[in-house]
Amino acid sequence: MKSQSWHRNRLVSGGEIELGTNPGAGRKPTAKGMMKSRTDTEARYRSLLQKAVRRGNADIVYTASALLASLSPRVKNWYRTRTAIITFEECWPLGSELIFNRKFHSKVAALIRVTRAMKSRDASGLGFLAHALTDGDSTVLTGTADDRHLKIVANAIKRPDDFWRWIDDQEKPDGQTAALVANARRFKQEGSPRDRAVIQSAAYLAVNAPLPTPREVLPTEQKFPYWVAFDRHTAEGRLVMRDVARDLHIALPQLEWTCFYFEGAQTNGEIPSKWWERHSQWYFEKIGLPAEEAHLLWEPARPQVIDGLSEDSRRLKNELYRWKIANLEQIQALKRQVKMIVEHFEEVHRDQVDLFGKDDLDN
Repeated sequence: MKSQSWHRNRLVSGGEIELGTNPGAGRKPTAKGMMKSRTDTEARYRSLLQKAVRRGNADIVYTASALLASLSPRVKNWYRTRTAIITFEECWPLGSELIFNRKFHSKVAALIRVTRAMKSRDASGLGFLAHALTDGDSTVLTGTADDRHLKIVANAIKRPDDFWRWIDDQEKPDGQTAALVANARRFKQEGSPRDRAVIQSAAYLAVNAPLPTPREVLPTEQKFPYWVAFDRHTAEGRLVMRDVARDLHIALPQLEWTCFYFEGAQTNGEIPSKWWERHSQWYFEKIGLPAEEAHLLWEPARPQVIDGLSEDSRRLKNELYRWKIANLEQIQALKRQVKMIVEHFEEVHRDQVDLFGKDDLDN
């Protein structure tokens, strides 16, 4: 029988957003006299941004980017770092094109390139496995020849300075490889330890084999499922996952991972990535769920998760739409600026270096 317990137990956030630049401003108190915090607002839109990048929804990427930039200068700084991390996570070969200037739209342009490309997640898979190994989890090792690469990146995490000196000494067969390594080095201190492991993995992969060429895919026409934004990194997602797991007698880690694997990680197209596949297989084993049986757990849980998040997803969709309508000129201007950079990438990059010098660019 379909459980409705989370509808009774959750704090439902009521109220509407006033038309303006800040989705956290002007919110009326909920029935319980509570208001969503700025942190909760940012968490929802940050999650939405990466899910839209993965699924190739450029329109949501533009709107969510402009909205996030309106929240505070601090979020703009976060966006710069997050653009680099998302690039290395979702399509690591495009790390060679992380050319920023001081303008916000230069960062959005980099993210739009990732949005439109087939995803390539070997750097994520290798980095996540190596990070687990440094935490003492030797189950990531399979006794195969590929364990050598995993151990090298794990050692790199422990001795980053030695790793980057070693990377500098490796041959860079072409300009793209050299650019990717330079950008990875530029962002080597950014993000969480797992983020930094992904960046190190991208640099390591770049000097060990030719870079894959990411192909652009056609824009998606699929309806975007806003509920996927509410994952375990959001308060709403954590609460629903906990309630559904309890009601269906499912281990919470199994529910969270299958939700991510089948929904949150879904892309608009992907280059085969052996390290991502290895990481996924390892994680299924770690949570005690055979990969071939995962769909049997997720299929009955999926409609309950969607139902539990229906109000939150509806509200998020409406918030984004109202903000878009109220700030349409700003978003259209951003699109024009990004289009110019994307279409004339080489010229813009060359002109910026000639005008400002490489050291003055916000790389």
